[in-house]
Amino acid sequence: MKLRDEPVFTPADVIRYAADDRKVAIESFNVPERLIVTYQRSVFKHAQQTFHGKSREWLHRDVQPFHAVDFANLEIGIIRSWIGAPAAAITLEELIACGAKKVFEVGMVGSLQPTLQPGDMILVSEAVRDEGTSRHYFPQNVKLEASFRLRNLLADVLGEKGFEYKVGSVWTTDGVYRETKGKLLRFRGKGVLGVDMETSSLFAVAKYHGVEMASAQVVSDVLSEAGWLPAFKQVAVREGLRALIECVVEALARA
Repeated sequence: MKLRDEPVFTPADVIRYAADDRKVAIESFNVPERLIVTYQRSVFKHAQQTFHGKSREWLHRDVQPFHAVDFANLEIGIIRSWIGAPAAAITLEELIACGAKKVFEVGMVGSLQPTLQPGDMILVSEAVRDEGTSRHYFPQNVKLEASFRLRNLLADVLGEKGFEYKVGSVWTTDGVYRETKGKLLRFRGKGVLGVDMETSSLFAVAKYHGVEMASAQVVSDVLSEAGWLPAFKQVAVREGLRALIECVVEALARA
């Protein structure tokens, strides 16, 4: 069930305003149907270098760099979004208004399970909602799940290339410094694999607009009763992200 009420203004209004301000056609902000949203500068730069294409001045210019690549005779867009549920949701709203229809999130996740280590890959099945943005789209009892089709396409690519991965849910929170031990134990006990800041808000926006959306993430840090182990700069994390975004591009080309 969607929360139904007409918004005062929409992404289309913002896009029209930007086009008028820059004296360009609205169509200049169009994006490919197949799109990747990521947050890390290094991941975005690796995609630029690996998949030669062209950078494009998009709606938010240099603060949200956008790159389009040609892969398998298809155009696939890659954007580096701001972090956090509200910012990611705004970005996806605007991308959908500009033509995105098949979207993959590629990000980093904090591990909740002792069996997961830095560099491990997770294919998200569902995002457990502990942020405020998604509640503006659906009541709290509505499940927010990944596109089964997109997730399976990526699973096929990963399997063909010999990469191991886990499939499961992630906990999305906008209270980074309120990831308490009580919540850690509760979500771990429910089998949730990790914690991030954006996925449930993106799944909500995609579900609301009828857009296919999936998420793949690499473990970058570990949460346990003993405390927090940051591993963002470990080689395994960097290599995992690079491999993952390459596989996501191939999976989207099959979509």
